[in-house]
Amino acid sequence: MPTTRKPSVPAKDSKPHRSASATRKTPARVPSAPAPIVECDAAARDREIAEVAYRNWLERAEGPGSPLEDWLRAEIEVCFGSKKG
Repeated sequence: MPTTRKPSVPAKDSKPHRSASATRKTPARVPSAPAPIVECDAAARDREIAEVAYRNWLERAEGPGSPLEDWLRAEIEVCFGSKKG
C-alpha cells in the first residue's frame, strides 16, 4: 500500500524574536548588610539621663510631678532623642 507524504512545513516559532536588550537580565539583589551594633556605655548613658532628669526637676520647680516622672521623661529624651512635655 502506497503511503502519501505530506510536504514538510517548517515548524512555527511560538516565541517572537526578542532583541538582545529585552533578554538582558537584571542582576540579583544582594541584601544589604545589617547596621553595625554600636557599643553602649551604660554608665555614660545613666549620667546623661541623670543630668537631664535634674534639669527636668529644676524646670518643674515645685510643680506637679515626681522625681520618677522626671527620670522617665529624661530616659525618653536621651534614648529616643525627643522631648516629651
